[in-house]
Amino acid sequence: MKYYTIGQFSKLVGKSIQTLRLWDNEGKLKPHHITEGGHRYYSEQQINQVLQVPLVKRTKKVIGYCRKMIKELLENDTGEES
Repeated sequence: MKYYTIGQFSKLVGKSIQTLRLWDNEGKLKPHHITEGGHRYYSEQQINQVLQVPLVKRTKKVIGYCRKMIKELLENDTGEES
């Protein structure tokens, strides 16, 4: 498995080093391993994790919108067929 420094990983996923450190501190995305010198290394698998976040967020928004629309349709249903 290939590992990337925080700088390399930052460029690959389009997130700043500061964001990656924040995510580490918040427990959202921990580096695969940290050396004794404190250097963070991320794995190839973690690239996919980060790149999927926007897709998951968009999917949740779409699902939420669909639920809202279904609820409105059911609330406005008069029981009459067209």
